[in-house]
Amino acid sequence: MKKKIALIGYGQIGRGVEKRAHEKGWTIPIILRTSGVYNFRQEKIAESANWLGYFSRKEIDVAIICISTLDDGTIAYYYINRLLENGISVVTSEKGAWGNYGPELKPYINRIGYSAVVGGGTRMLPWIRNRISSNTETMHFVLNGTLNHIFDGLSRGKTLNEVIIEVQKLGYAEPGAKKPLDIINVEAGKDVPLKVASLINICGLGEIRAKEIKVHNIDEKNLRRLIREASLRRYIVSITKEEDEEEDIIGGFRFKTNDWYVSGGFKNRNHNPLFLQLVPPGVNNASLIHGIDGTYILTGPGAGVTPTVLGGIMKDVESFLKI
Repeated sequence: MKKKIALIGYGQIGRGVEKRAHEKGWTIPIILRTSGVYNFRQEKIAESANWLGYFSRKEIDVAIICISTLDDGTIAYYYINRLLENGISVVTSEKGAWGNYGPELKPYINRIGYSAVVGGGTRMLPWIRNRISSNTETMHFVLNGTLNHIFDGLSRGKTLNEVIIEVQKLGYAEPGAKKPLDIINVEAGKDVPLKVASLINICGLGEIRAKEIKVHNIDEKNLRRLIREASLRRYIVSITKEEDEEEDIIGGFRFKTNDWYVSGGFKNRNHNPLFLQLVPPGVNNASLIHGIDGTYILTGPGAGVTPTVLGGIMKDVESFLKI
């Protein structure tokens, strides 16, 4: 029997999933778009408000949420709840729901595929969940491939305008922002807190809502400094047992959850020897977990449709389908 999946959202991610599903011989009987509910022939069969009547365990095996984070995750959280209530497992690449409703979703974590929420195709979150132990002392992450790509390019002699044009052309930047400073602040002030909160909630490090994280945005003066120091600076998130009060950081945030101190911002790579092992090139993401049992590093593509679909979403779907 052919596997049947449903899509909620039909942007770049949704179309990417559709392509890969067809390659595998799966059927997509239902697609929910903002303009309505569509069948496998792309024919509109109902208004979007009536979507739930077309999602049942008889009709689909797994539902995939492919919408972007347009709000604080409330929309995605609504879809996830309704689908779970209908007995349907969910795979999502949307980070707002886990970032702001993680405490509510945590009891259902085994019915939600979350690999694509943070880290693109790296499958970072399952790796972190399996790697953390009582021996863990510090964790450091590069969670935003767009910012990493920008500052990697600047460190190689490109101008800010050149790298900004690149990330826009390649589809790495969050939608909406156009100016360089706005793009940097959207990535650092919205995307990163959502990912950090999702990581903390999913990996059992505490309970936090992204909207509660207070971020210090970058201003024009700080931007000029960051450009001058581009070879030294990367946006790094640290989760540690002991607070580093002398951290050399520009912008970002600090808070504590449970026994962990969390900080994120444009950090000096030379401040911590572990940072020199952590920072990847280009648009990649990276995770470093350090403790008395050693140092473990995971890197991989952190932005873009292909790694998100192939490395994250499709593998989660296959897990639910037991392929």
